[in-house]
This record gives sequence, structure tokens and C-alpha cells, in this order.
Amino acid sequence: MWVIAIEWNIVLVYCAHVKSISILDQYRQMRRKEQDRLARMDADYQRRKEEAEFIKRREERLKAAEERTAKKRLKRQKKKQKKKEKKIKLSGPGEEQKREESSSEGDSDNDEAAIN
Repeated sequence: MWVIAIEWNIVLVYCAHVKSISILDQYRQMRRKEQDRLARMDADYQRRKEEAEFIKRREERLKAAEERTAKKRLKRQKKKQKKKEKKIKLSGPGEEQKREESSSEGDSDNDEAAIN
């Protein structure tokens, strides 16, 4: 069994065959209700449209910010790498080997301390 839900955007019109001036009042009331409904629909459409535009602009701003951040990060990394290379170049090859040996000795000391 299938159940289908349908949303109707119509205004029920109740109009009795009346031979009096009250029919004009009924017409005005129905017209006012219809105008209110249309105004709400327009406001809802406008709100959804503005939300979609806002989300689009927000995503563009976030993307641009991410690109700027990535560019600056790359620049910092390059600067750091150049600084390391310059430091190694100035210290010479002999000192670098001593540093590596001392760091490996320090690591073995840490391993022994962790075991005990």
C-alpha cells in the first residue's frame, strides 16, 4: 500500500449563493487571505535565495582563505628549510656527524631508562 503526501498551495473558496451585500465582504476576505499567502510564499522564496547566496559567498571566502593559508605555510616551510640548510652549511660536515652520533647516543640512553 502506497501513501503519497501532497502539499497543496491553494486557498479554499467558500462562496454561498447569497443575494446580499455580504458577498463583497466574503470576496474581500478571500482576496486578503490569498494575498497574504502569496506574500508569505514570496518572502520564503526570497529568504531561501538569500541563504543560498550567503552559503555560496561563504564557501568562496573559506576557499580563498585556505589558499592564502596554504601559500603562507609553504613560504614558512621554505624559509625554515633554507635556514636549516644554511646552518648545516656553516657548521661543516664534521660537526654534523658529531651531532648525529651524540643524538644517537642520547636515544640509546633514553631507551635504557625506559626499560629500567
